[in-house]
Amino acid sequence: MTDTPADSDGTPADKASSADPASTPAASTPAATPATPAATPAADAPVGEFLPSGARIDDAADDADAKKGVSRRSLITGIGVGAAVVAAGGFGTWWFLKSQSAPTATANGLVVTNSWADRELALTSPSGVCEAPLIIAYEKGFFADAGLNVTLKKTGDGENVTEAVGSGKYVASNGIFFNYLGPIYNGTPVKLSGGLHHGCLDLYTTTAGAVATVADLKGKKIGVSSLQGSATNFFSLDLLDAGINSSPEAGEVEWVVIEQPLLPEALKDGRVDAIATAGGYLPIIEAVESGWAKVLSNNQSISANADQPCCAVVLNSTFVTEDPVTAAKLVTAWAKGSRWAGANLEEVARIESEKEYVAGTPEEIIPVLQTLTFDPSPKNLHQVLQPGIEKYIKTGFLPADTDAKALADKAFVDLGLNF
Repeated sequence: MTDTPADSDGTPADKASSADPASTPAASTPAATPATPAATPAADAPVGEFLPSGARIDDAADDADAKKGVSRRSLITGIGVGAAVVAAGGFGTWWFLKSQSAPTATANGLVVTNSWADRELALTSPSGVCEAPLIIAYEKGFFADAGLNVTLKKTGDGENVTEAVGSGKYVASNGIFFNYLGPIYNGTPVKLSGGLHHGCLDLYTTTAGAVATVADLKGKKIGVSSLQGSATNFFSLDLLDAGINSSPEAGEVEWVVIEQPLLPEALKDGRVDAIATAGGYLPIIEAVESGWAKVLSNNQSISANADQPCCAVVLNSTFVTEDPVTAAKLVTAWAKGSRWAGANLEEVARIESEKEYVAGTPEEIIPVLQTLTFDPSPKNLHQVLQPGIEKYIKTGFLPADTDAKALADKAFVDLGLNF
């Protein structure tokens, strides 16, 4: 997935404020009405500040979408409930209303307090090659097969997707999972469930240059499309492992911001010693194939931090709290899309191109898909979340006093999925 604007990996990496400890629970939200999900206001996050890594926090975009009216189905349901209450009368009326609002539990312990099963579930419309799991789950009918009424909505230019999911504008989205940690720390009401694949992030250097390992980048220049991007943050972990402080203030590496289309040229011309990209970028993939560039690290297999998935499902907190059963169905269908994509790369490339999710031919898309490992797993994400947070704290991505376990517990929602 790519970072905004040319590299939109789902969300900007918001700075976590030490004034809001990770152990503080997210604010409770009013129950949703049968017609539309309740809008859960996101906690205010500091705007215009910079992370130790150099990332800047941006304002969220305005919501240009109008709310939808009450559906015909919900009107019919309401009439049926009203008629039954009138017919019951007295004690019977009280019993009927009580039975309608009582929580229902499933065999795996999930409790539904307010069903979302018949609602329209708005997801952010995919726009990158690595969003193949969502594209396939939608186009192949996996969501529909699960009984879900999923619609895809385009995000606004520069829209803060994390806040939009937290507010209920979207029920769910997908993106680089650690980009959600800062907003969750600051109280944005979203939850993570299920890594979708590995391989979105790559670090390249030249084959003829002096850089043979990540440790050789000390004192060198690294080209990135954004200081607040996922590639910058992820490869800060690799630099940390190599004993290099990635903070611009430390001066041990220099992050050079260059537009993504110009990154390969900057590397080839020697203006930078390495470049970090997100979402798979065909020109640099072709440079590796032609022999003048090489992969120094990636989150598919090379990096010591490759156990962390890149893209994951992020869900509105009210949705998962009120109806974890429907949320589990959504994540399961999404994961099915990921597995299908991994087994059918050529068909995925054709669908992404023909349906215009991605501007490119199937022949251009396939090499990018081949850099990904489609291995969806809520269990894996849960296992790596706390250790990953502990390392991000050391890079300055999160405040030094962050409670890693508390933040991991706050971020992850257990939907009883064992894959």
